[in-house]
Amino acid sequence: MNSPDLVVVGLSHKTAPVAVRERLAFPSERTPEALTRLRAVPGCMEGVILSTCNRVEIYVASDQHACGDGLEVESVKQFLADFHDRSARALDGICYAHSGGDGVRHLFGVASGLDSMVVGEGEVLRQVRGAYEAAHAAGATSRWLNRLFQRAAYVGKLVRTETQIARGAVSVGSVGVELARRIFKDLSQKRVLLIGAGELGELAAMHLTDHGVGRMLVANRSWERGCALAERFRGDAVAFDHRWEAMTEADIVIASTSASSWIVTRFEVEALMRQRRGRPLFLIDLSVPRNIEPSVNAVENAYLYDIDDLQTTVEANLAMRRSELNRAWRLVEAEAAAFYAAWSMPVAGQHGLVGHRVDPKDAAASGVGVHDAGTGDRPVSAAA
Repeated sequence: MNSPDLVVVGLSHKTAPVAVRERLAFPSERTPEALTRLRAVPGCMEGVILSTCNRVEIYVASDQHACGDGLEVESVKQFLADFHDRSARALDGICYAHSGGDGVRHLFGVASGLDSMVVGEGEVLRQVRGAYEAAHAAGATSRWLNRLFQRAAYVGKLVRTETQIARGAVSVGSVGVELARRIFKDLSQKRVLLIGAGELGELAAMHLTDHGVGRMLVANRSWERGCALAERFRGDAVAFDHRWEAMTEADIVIASTSASSWIVTRFEVEALMRQRRGRPLFLIDLSVPRNIEPSVNAVENAYLYDIDDLQTTVEANLAMRRSELNRAWRLVEAEAAAFYAAWSMPVAGQHGLVGHRVDPKDAAASGVGVHDAGTGDRPVSAAA
């Protein structure tokens, strides 16, 4: 029995702006439905959907053995378009595809934080694990993707342990705080309102505390979660419905919720600024879909930054890590080559699919080429 092919179709911050990514994201509550529909795609044996702020990727173990430009790619791309009521042609130029060993390398690189907006960030490894666990719980994975994603988690940890790729500010939440520090220099006299108590909110709160913020308020739809987060970081909880009163006094507002519509609108901010008598307000929107209406940026003395605006800070962090990037990719490629060599064996000859370390110069023999840090993901057109 031959091994299945691995097919990866996706889009990321490198290929699509946040306005596009948020329209193609998979809400967590619809993930089981999405996985069921993905499994119905002809040739799909197993599937995992990874949907984060910065990427939407679909991983399929396929029994059709076509190359990455074959039927499976178009079928998976059509699934992505259909699920979100879009035309497949609307995805032209923003989707990329990987197959076989190249797909393994891509996933290992993603799990290691090497393809992230902030290189080396740790959030993505938790997100990869979460995507796999959700797929496994839904019965969408079995022998092949179980081993692939378990190995990806191992490689992600290995890269962070054996290199310094994760030094410095390594998360979207910490970069948001770094932006606040650039604006205000000293946060010790500043008041911050954190809207949302999710993972990004926790990370932002942690970094705000580390940088000695004067006062931190937390507004969350769940009063219990908001209180817990505020207590953890020596802040104060605010009822979600009272966030406007808190915004009147705040210097910085950081939004990080899972809301699917605006929780802060231009009309509301215009009224708020009249109460503030023109005192500047800085807003950082870390959410996808975005929580703060983009036109808020047109309000006088209101300054809004969304997740794509963090790119300037990201570039500074990337420069600091560049010396480690190639080393980290070589480690990823060696692990990917070993794994895919085992994956490609006839089933009777496989023993755990964990592989062994191989030298990067041997990677090509296993279908995984040496990574060029300047090479982006390969776009997929409707004719591909």
